[in-house]
Amino acid sequence: MTTEDSIAASTEYGCDELGRLRRVLLHRPERGLERITAANCHEWLFDAVPDIPRFLEEHDAYRALLESLGVEVLELSDYVRGGRERTDGLPNLTYLHDTAVVSRRGAIVSAMSSAARRGEEQVVREALVTLGVPILLELTRPDDAFEGCLLLDPRLLLVADTERHTRATIQRFIPRALEHFPEVLSVEIPKARRYMHPDTIYNRIGCNLALAYLPAFRRTVLHTRGRCEEVDFRGFMARRGVELVEVSDAEQARLACSFVPLEPNVIVHLDWSLSPETRRRLGRKGVELILLHTDAMRAGGGSLRCLTLRLHRGVSR
Repeated sequence: MTTEDSIAASTEYGCDELGRLRRVLLHRPERGLERITAANCHEWLFDAVPDIPRFLEEHDAYRALLESLGVEVLELSDYVRGGRERTDGLPNLTYLHDTAVVSRRGAIVSAMSSAARRGEEQVVREALVTLGVPILLELTRPDDAFEGCLLLDPRLLLVADTERHTRATIQRFIPRALEHFPEVLSVEIPKARRYMHPDTIYNRIGCNLALAYLPAFRRTVLHTRGRCEEVDFRGFMARRGVELVEVSDAEQARLACSFVPLEPNVIVHLDWSLSPETRRRLGRKGVELILLHTDAMRAGGGSLRCLTLRLHRGVSR
């Protein structure tokens, strides 16, 4: 049996339950970042040219932090044909979270919306299959654009109509998703970079607590098999027993909702995202913050969560 066969045979997967984070996939970009210059950084979707040594140092610090917390960290390039030679041409591939969501039913693979990112999903798909994660849903039409959704619980997905999605793709996705999940929430939000993915406006902290930026929720529709109805997002989540802690406009712009839950009520976050008042509010609710400082990685406009393709969580108790 090969090493890959052994991994595939033993791999557990699924992040529907917000239990302890067990295994993640990261990608250290290395030579890929050398492609980004002052003349093309915006074409590559970076806000600035990265300081490569510092970017990699911060990426390594994040990996070390996860490992110190007992999380198994796998490197993407180890699980694709061609390894580094193949991944070096995709500078944004380090933001793995955007490319797939792993449920206990299998992976939902994205269709990357921009020319700078097209092809990333195929690399990630191959790595997931190598790791023994089946593909549940993927979007393969040339005009598809769908950069992720959120698992709110084992029964419920949230899909936001962001600048990295098209409404037509979402409309095709929802009935397919309902074959596997009883409920899907679709949310209309502003089409702007600061709201580029659904986790810029909402994220689970615990089974009954979440951070949210509610002004972005312009219209929310609940889809079930054979029915859809408009709902008030706050009220809908309250009926499911989830309290929302709201973040400010300034915090949302600092990626306040985009963090990595380590386990219920313990989150790994950037130290510059949340205001002191929000930190105190979370502390009063029993939330533990594990904070990491970054400077160089800000050039890519992403968070720690963006770097992290979560493969497996333990079941909540």
